[in-house]
Amino acid sequence: MADGTADPARPSRRRLRHRVPVRLRRHWRTAAATCVALLALVVVFGEARVRPYITSELISDETVTQNIAGEGDLFDDGPHAIEVTFDETEYADMMSTFRTEGEKEFIRADITIDGTAINDVGLRLKGNSTLMSLRGGDFPGVPDGGGAQARDPAASAAPETGAAPPDPPQDGAADDSADGARPNGGPGGGMIQLSEDEPENLPWLISFEEFVEGRAYQGHTEITLRPATSVSGTALNEALALELTAADGQTTQDYTFTTFGVNGGDPVARLLLDVPDAAWANDRGDGVLYKARAGGTFDHLGDDPTDYEESFDQINAEHTYDLQPVMSLLEFVAESDDATFARELDARLDVDAFARYLALQDLMSNFDAMHGPGNNYYLWYDAKRGRFTVVSWDLNLAFAGMGGMPGGGGMPPDGEPQGMQPPEGMEFPEGMELPEGMEPPEGMEPPDGAEGGGPGMGGSGALRERFLAADGFLELYERSYAELYAELVASGTAAELVDAIADRAADVGDDGVNEARAELAEQVTAVSDTPPDPQDAPFGGAGADGE
Repeated sequence: MADGTADPARPSRRRLRHRVPVRLRRHWRTAAATCVALLALVVVFGEARVRPYITSELISDETVTQNIAGEGDLFDDGPHAIEVTFDETEYADMMSTFRTEGEKEFIRADITIDGTAINDVGLRLKGNSTLMSLRGGDFPGVPDGGGAQARDPAASAAPETGAAPPDPPQDGAADDSADGARPNGGPGGGMIQLSEDEPENLPWLISFEEFVEGRAYQGHTEITLRPATSVSGTALNEALALELTAADGQTTQDYTFTTFGVNGGDPVARLLLDVPDAAWANDRGDGVLYKARAGGTFDHLGDDPTDYEESFDQINAEHTYDLQPVMSLLEFVAESDDATFARELDARLDVDAFARYLALQDLMSNFDAMHGPGNNYYLWYDAKRGRFTVVSWDLNLAFAGMGGMPGGGGMPPDGEPQGMQPPEGMEFPEGMELPEGMEPPEGMEPPDGAEGGGPGMGGSGALRERFLAADGFLELYERSYAELYAELVASGTAAELVDAIADRAADVGDDGVNEARAELAEQVTAVSDTPPDPQDAPFGGAGADGE
């Protein structure tokens, strides 16, 4: 205005300047330089993709914040009782998704364990090849999902799926179905026909934290109901394998026998197993647990950790460690020369423990171990010692537990499959390799490009192959096998364990326990006192049961 007073409608430059914070006014040159630098980065690198450095599909390592005490100890000698209820519509949707897409989704369920009720637990299918019959003709390479086998004896004679019944045993092969009680060989074994109408017989993963973060039951965030067999629901062969693993002092999982009922239906006898989760791993001390994934490999794929996400999951210590220890081990196995491998492996892997792991798997005729088609194992990395041990997992094919293929017999101690005749027209899954010198069974066609000479049909056989090719390690393996045979078989320990676990299974009402007991005892008696040829790659079925 003319009198020199400020016009209130037009703020002065000084008043506008005071609206900027003092600190910013004092350092405006730095702020301006930062803005210019950011603008330059956008202009130069605006089209570039930022790739996150993720080493694995990490499983939450959160502290358990709600630990349900329950009644007694879930993994004692039992017996136990479990009941679940869920919405039938959600269940039907889940099964439809699995049939059409192969995805195993969680549904909400309420569970009662030994009288303790827990709401909103997660329930999903668990397994891969075990579940093939649920997918019907959608399972790749297997007509009608390989579902000709069934717990109903009549299923093998007149299968509703349309798949041909199993071929009779070849000359010299044991006729495991002579009594008409089951279609497949092995103690309590055989790929059974699973039915959506019988959820009480399905293999299940139960998660207490899926819908309630930080919740556990007696410290367990997950538990799993193992696959039933064509003889009984309690899978005595897997229980015996777990007992023998523990008897040798090797790391294993807790198990128990339980009845299992669904939506008020009649309960059935089942084998319940603990799952190695983050809490399980942390209890082992300072280290990291890695799970081998079904379909993964032991191949070194370079320095990009994201290339390994299909092969390994990191279970714990996600904020402290990554996948680098595993990557370094894979690189060493793939690229070291023979002399270096023999000299330096013990600095990376507990070779004594690994020799006993391999020997025990062969003693138990478990062709679906680390080096088998199922990729069933964990790696424990001891951070203080800077080296690995192998932890066994998914032992339901021990003692020829399920046979190798639908319609097949078992895997006897000498490692040679018997009576393994695939359904007509069955093809190998893509990428499956035959062991060196092995011819595919009549009627089974290998996929295009499949070659022999590999460490087996999938799995992580590279470590085993190199280990047993070194004279010093081969001697260690053979000595371990002899010791295990003396300690676990010749001593009568395994036979005693068969009776003990069968008695426990009888306590939960397993109707097939006596037949399973007799067959498993026969398998134990047949265990050889000498190991199989270590260069023989295992022969197994497609897929895995570990997911």
